[in-house]
Amino acid sequence: MLALFTTFVFVVMISIALLYLYRYVTISEFFALREIQVAGNVRLGSGEILKMAGLRTGMNNLAVRMGDVEARLLRDPWIAGVSLKRELPDKFFVEVRERVPRYWVRQGDKVAYADAQGRVISEVEPGKFTSLPFLMVDPGMEEWVRQLPDMVGVLETASLPLDVNNAAWVRLSRSRGVELYLENADMILNLAVAEWDVNLARLAAVLEDLKRRGEIRRVREVTVAGSNVWIREDRPVSAGN
Repeated sequence: MLALFTTFVFVVMISIALLYLYRYVTISEFFALREIQVAGNVRLGSGEILKMAGLRTGMNNLAVRMGDVEARLLRDPWIAGVSLKRELPDKFFVEVRERVPRYWVRQGDKVAYADAQGRVISEVEPGKFTSLPFLMVDPGMEEWVRQLPDMVGVLETASLPLDVNNAAWVRLSRSRGVELYLENADMILNLAVAEWDVNLARLAAVLEDLKRRGEIRRVREVTVAGSNVWIREDRPVSAGN
């Protein structure tokens, strides 16, 4: 019994000592944060991120609960991932991975930013306005949103005199497939979703041929569906008109 009591007293004393030690190090000026670095942010300011995270210089480094910091940051719709690092005695590092807006979409009576997969990020705010293509998706065509980056990538590698990243709007239509309006070229590109890869390669080949023949600037619309390609050009105006 004496040995058991002695062990119990020893454990209690150690626990109390550890508690006092923890309280000491979590209020000690030696571990006060003097440097907090933020990386990976593009849209969000470093000050915004620190405010959301609840971090500021002068806080005790060891008292910062990293799980709480991560949870607070991930509540922001623009932040997709967070990496935190504590460097004793006085440094803390925050790295965020932001969601990248690719389109505008309608959300009720408002306009919102959406990523490359068409997933809504946040409503468009006047203070942080970014002009993007308007994405319209017919019911039943949602799965084809993820194919849009491939289409843009193929058109970019075709070395065309078209800025496919400067589209005014994109529509995923059940009747016409993918419709892309290039405002700077005043051209609509239509691509049937059946045999997607074949149609995409055929569209790039047709546009390259039109460029080679010097006719691409007259083209207003190109439609590719299966083995068929339709081209609509500006009609030449006769001298008598």
